[in-house]
Amino acid sequence: MARDDLRRLSFGDALRIGVPLLAVVLLAFYVTSRFVKPAPPDRVVLSTGAPGGAYERYAKRYQAFFARNGVALELRSSEGAVENLKRLEAASVDAAFVQGGIAPPLDEDAASPIASLGALYLEPVWVFAHDAPKRPRQLRDLAGRRIAIGAEGSGTQPIARMLLETAGIDAKAATLLPLSAEQASAALANATIDAAILIVGASAPVVGELVRRPDMEVINLVHAQAIARQHAYVTPLTIPRGLIDIRADLPDHDVDTVAATANLLVRADLHPALMYLFLDAASAIHGRQTLLADAGRFPNPLRQEYPLSDEADRFYKSGKPFLQRYLPFWVANLADRMLVFLIPLIAVLLPTIRFLPDLIAYKPKARIAALYAKLRALEHEIASTRDVARVPEYVERLDAIEAEVIDAKLGGWYAQDVYALRAAIDLVRERLGRPGAKAIPGFRI
Repeated sequence: MARDDLRRLSFGDALRIGVPLLAVVLLAFYVTSRFVKPAPPDRVVLSTGAPGGAYERYAKRYQAFFARNGVALELRSSEGAVENLKRLEAASVDAAFVQGGIAPPLDEDAASPIASLGALYLEPVWVFAHDAPKRPRQLRDLAGRRIAIGAEGSGTQPIARMLLETAGIDAKAATLLPLSAEQASAALANATIDAAILIVGASAPVVGELVRRPDMEVINLVHAQAIARQHAYVTPLTIPRGLIDIRADLPDHDVDTVAATANLLVRADLHPALMYLFLDAASAIHGRQTLLADAGRFPNPLRQEYPLSDEADRFYKSGKPFLQRYLPFWVANLADRMLVFLIPLIAVLLPTIRFLPDLIAYKPKARIAALYAKLRALEHEIASTRDVARVPEYVERLDAIEAEVIDAKLGGWYAQDVYALRAAIDLVRERLGRPGAKAIPGFRI
C-alpha cells in the first residue's frame, strides 16, 4: 500500500478496520495465555534421611546443583524412607528419596498423587552375623537369634522382614530388634545381638568396619535370584570379592545378595520444569561409575513402584528438552512458555497483516466500482434511448463522472484503475461522436 493511501485513511476508517482486527488478535492471545503454565517456584522442599546418611549426603549435592540454577532446595532430615513417603503423601514436601520395597499396594484405577522420576543407585543388602558358636551359612541359620532389622521409619525394616520371611523366620522364630546401622554395629561389637541386616552402600563406613572384624561373617543370600523374581522391587547382585579392600581381600568371597534402589519420588503436581531439573541433577550426580554400577546405568526408570511421570518418561527416551540443552534453566523455561504465544502470532496476527492492505483498499476500490456502475448505467441508458437530441446531456453527465473520478484523488496506488475508468468514459464519448469533450477545466472544446 502506498504511503499517500495510508495517510488518506480517515480516522473512522481506521477505527472500523483496526478495532475488530485488534480485538481478534487480543482474543487469540488471551485464549492462548490460558494454556501457558505458570513459572516454576524458586523454592522446593526435599525430604532426605537421617543426618550423616547417604540420602543427606546426596541431598546436599542436589542442593548445590539447584542453587547453580537459581532454585533454592530446602532439605528436611527424616528417620528414613518410610517417613519420607508419608511426607509426600501428606504433601508436606515436594520430593523425597525413597527406597524401593516400602510402597503400599497402589490402586491402578486411581490417579496417584505421587510420581517417580526413576531409580538413582543401588542399595545392597548386607547380612552380618557372629561366626560363633555355630557359623551361619545362609539366612535360615539365623533362626532363634537376635537380629537387628533397621530403625523404625527406615526402608531397611520392610525388606529385612521380607527376607527373613522367605527363610521361614518371623518374630516368633527370632528376636527382631529395630536398630539403625550404627546402632547395630555397636551392638554386634558388644555381642548384645547376633546378626544385623543392613541396607547401605558398599562405601559406607559401617560396612568397612564390620567386614574388617574377624568375628563377623558376611552371609550369602543363596536364593537371591529367586527372591528378585518374586519381589520386583529388588534386583540380584553379586558383590565381588575384594571390593571393599583388595589388599586385605575383603570380603574374602563373592557375596550373593539383593539390592533395592534408591528412588526419587515427587508430588505428581510438581512443576514440570522442576521435574526436569531434578532429572538433570540426577544424571549429573548418579550417572558416573560407582563400585556397584557402570557409568550411565543410573538414573533409570526400572523397578518403579509408583508411576513414572510423563516428564521422566520423555527424559529417558529423548533426553533433556531441546531448550534446556543450550540455555540456562530460567531462560529455557521462559522461552518454552513464551513459545506458546507463537500460535496466535502465526495463526492470527500474520494472516491479519497479510490481508490488511486488502482491507484498507476496500473503500477506494468500492468507490471505483461505484463510478463504473454509474458509467454502465449511463451507457445502458444511451443505448436504449438512442436520442440524438440528448447527446449534450449525456456528455455533461460523462463529464460529471470523470470530474468525480478526478476529485476522488485515489492516489498513485490506484492510477491503473483510475486511467482505465477514464479510458472507458472516453470510449462512451467516442460512441456519442463527441470525443473532444473533456471534463478537465480550461480544455473544453
